[in-house]
Amino acid sequence: MTGLGLATPLGTEVEEFWRNVTAGTVATAPVTRFPTDGYPTHLAAEVTDPALTAPLTSDGRSVPRSLRYVHHSVDAALRDAGLLGHPGLARTGIVVGTVMGTRPHLEELRRQGRPLTEDFSWDSPQSLAREPGRAFGLRGPRQVVAAGCAAGNTALAMAADAIRSGQADAMVAGGVDELSESVYRLFTTLRALAPDAVRPFDRDRRGMMPSEGAGVLVLESLEHAVRRGATVLAELPGYALAADAHHMTAPHPQGLGMLRCMQDSLEQAGIDPREVDYVSAHGTGTPANDSLEAACLAEYFGSRGGTPAVSSIKGLMGHSQGGASAVEAIACVLAIRDGRVPGNPTLREADESCAGLDVVRGPARDMPVRVTLSNAFGFGGNTSAIVLARYPD
Repeated sequence: MTGLGLATPLGTEVEEFWRNVTAGTVATAPVTRFPTDGYPTHLAAEVTDPALTAPLTSDGRSVPRSLRYVHHSVDAALRDAGLLGHPGLARTGIVVGTVMGTRPHLEELRRQGRPLTEDFSWDSPQSLAREPGRAFGLRGPRQVVAAGCAAGNTALAMAADAIRSGQADAMVAGGVDELSESVYRLFTTLRALAPDAVRPFDRDRRGMMPSEGAGVLVLESLEHAVRRGATVLAELPGYALAADAHHMTAPHPQGLGMLRCMQDSLEQAGIDPREVDYVSAHGTGTPANDSLEAACLAEYFGSRGGTPAVSSIKGLMGHSQGGASAVEAIACVLAIRDGRVPGNPTLREADESCAGLDVVRGPARDMPVRVTLSNAFGFGGNTSAIVLARYPD
């Protein structure tokens, strides 16, 4: 990992985002994007930077916010990596994970009463990789992957595979989604929206809140990074993807995919579970997810003598779907860099399923961080885990 870029409700610059995360800032607030009069709750988390969220761009075009979030994040990540305009971009590709693609933009046009035929350069999800690829001269592989809310981790795994197989020297990878009324309606139907706050792992948690944003990381082969004198922020030594094949919306009751991904990712990395310092949990705040994930974490690490710190930043910024695990990967890199892990500031009383887990209370905790594990799970049985580790000094 040599570069980071993001656009989130907690900030559109990496350092701003990290200050807000470690201060325990909660970004969920009343929705402004669409009317919520007919819904049981009125809260979500929105990106507020007007440069990225205005209905029209500066040149008068109507461009999907998701595309703007990705463009901003790719630009920032390439600058951070020192790759912007670099000749190595000829063998640099891009993989973007998403749930909704550009569909929310159609919802936006309908709300505005604008014609749906005015600009179709973004008419498919593929534009989320195609347009940044063209804009920044990324001439390596270009892919968009839809793996539910595990899409960000999946994109990182696919990018690492592209480098390891020799298809690219470097890859830009991450995920994105913009706030969608369809998603808001979906989780209302599932009775999964929190009425006041997202409280991952809390005994009285009531649900999740939709969010939006993008997270992008630059991955390179070590040889390529060393050759050009890049600063290595972290390593990606292990990752794993699986499918429960159990239910469209419910996880497997024994968490088989979750357990398999944690085990396989650490085995690939050659890292003992006792070496994991921090787990960035999927932690949506829903009754079904959190109790199962907590039980899986307790089973996997407890039986192996591991006691990592555990938290979920979704309590701060809701669930940005395809962007969630990519943003959480960035949080893991920053935790490694600064020796500070995010907390669970909305937690009041931990659920009994968390017995044996070191759930971080308060906004953050200062501690040595050399190895992190980041989990992400999604509808359709998609499960994933990635290992991020400190680059040897």
